[in-house]
Amino acid sequence: MKKYLLLIALVAGCGASDRDERNRSVVPEGKSAQPAPAATQASLTGLYEGGAASAPSQLCVIEKGGQAHFGMVVWGANLSACGGAGLVERDGDRLRFRMTGDQACTVSARISGGRISLASSLAPGCSYYCGARVSFEGVAFDRKGSSPADAMKARDPAGDPLCSGQDS
Repeated sequence: MKKYLLLIALVAGCGASDRDERNRSVVPEGKSAQPAPAATQASLTGLYEGGAASAPSQLCVIEKGGQAHFGMVVWGANLSACGGAGLVERDGDRLRFRMTGDQACTVSARISGGRISLASSLAPGCSYYCGARVSFEGVAFDRKGSSPADAMKARDPAGDPLCSGQDS
């Protein structure tokens, strides 16, 4: 049994150095290797959905001119909803959704792969954007599309485009 485990470990280790060599980038002599931030972060632009399939909560993001605009609607019981729009800022895997409305509200979130997860606790001003028995707290959205056209498919509670006007 020990011989088989040793053999498996040796075979598994053989491919690792080849993989590492293939993934190593070649830097011309005299140049330094520096990661390009834009290339390492995927665009946030697109449509994200979560919750029930019959009435999905939606988030749309459109990046343009160095800014990322968003619109968000979260559905709760009895057709109650939270909704807002504004600017989103990104710092690695952390996001900050800043509402542009009558009350100060910034919703912190994390992005991992194609999933955006909102924080489980929010500032009191965020309740202004919500109806009874519904909140932005802890809501997760999965990416459904990654183009501005996909983002435009998101709808507000009145059925209008959630990200309309975000392209100006």
